[in-house]
Amino acid sequence: MRSVKLRLSEADIQRTCCDFLIADGWRLLRTDPVSNRLLGKGFGEIGMADCLFLRYRHPNLFTKVRPQEAEVLWVEFKSAGRKPTSAQMFWHERERSRGALTWIAGVDFEASIEGFMEHYAKSGLQRRVPA
Repeated sequence: MRSVKLRLSEADIQRTCCDFLIADGWRLLRTDPVSNRLLGKGFGEIGMADCLFLRYRHPNLFTKVRPQEAEVLWVEFKSAGRKPTSAQMFWHERERSRGALTWIAGVDFEASIEGFMEHYAKSGLQRRVPA
């Protein structure tokens, strides 16, 4: 019997990975650069990553962490076989040149839930191990 590999949509991959990051202490802000700004909707720039994740650093006995210190991660999710647009690549290159940590599915990790989880585990950012 042949095994069938399920092809998930970008929305499915994004939802699962975002839920995982939230459980690991990240705060999620979704970007929406194409919304109607006349109605006060939208946050973003052309090519901006789908999601901005923030995680505030907590002081402990061994570090002197100021309240404004945080980890920042931008992630552009894609489904398998989908490529980032030239505007998305330009945005990521520009942010990386500014010192930002940005990831693009299909470029920095395999465009799948498993690919994201493996990349995240190797990144040094993961605080909790999934049960």
